[in-house]
Amino acid sequence: MKTYPVFTLIIAKPCLVVGGGGVGERKVLDLLEAGARVTVVSPALTPTLAALAAKGEIRHLQGDFQEEQVAGMALVIGATDDPEVNARVSAAAQTRGIWVNIVDQPDLCTFIVPAQVRRGELTLAISTGGASPALARKLREELESHFGPEYGPYLALLQAVRTRLLAARRGNPDNAVLFKRLVDSPLLSALSRGDVEEVRKILREILGQVLDAAALEEILEKAS
Repeated sequence: MKTYPVFTLIIAKPCLVVGGGGVGERKVLDLLEAGARVTVVSPALTPTLAALAAKGEIRHLQGDFQEEQVAGMALVIGATDDPEVNARVSAAAQTRGIWVNIVDQPDLCTFIVPAQVRRGELTLAISTGGASPALARKLREELESHFGPEYGPYLALLQAVRTRLLAARRGNPDNAVLFKRLVDSPLLSALSRGDVEEVRKILREILGQVLDAAALEEILEKAS
């Protein structure tokens, strides 16, 4: 199955998950992580989903799926163990031009959710086009071991540098050179060791001519 990879911005967008079991729970948590406003349709919920509903972090429509429940949603996910319900969810969404994913039924989907590795703002996505979810999981596990938790603060630091430099000297052709020097430097290694002094030294060597000490310390705090 050929696909066109995209990263969708769904912060504060309404999203529907049909199914309140373990699979639905995973989908809800992923959507919440992305900032979506989630509604779950299901006769019952897992304890985790029930707790989220009790705190008002998700909306729960108790009962069976009704086609009109997809109206106004940015995307819809079908995560029930009933093929007939999943088919109805897909049809209801596609009729209204709403993106829909039906778990483990790529023929009913208009988008596929890839296997993911998240490290702060870094997201690595793997898809086999529905050909082998098992291979996608294996590749995800390999990437998880290669891209450790240090990539979260590393990317936070790089973002802080970029924000500072663009605020001070947007359009300067030397910015690209500085960004490249940072990613080619041993900065990641120093962060993974927790060597704050080495991180500070690298920042001073590369950015000391363009950012003052206070700015560099502020940037350093972003990675802590």
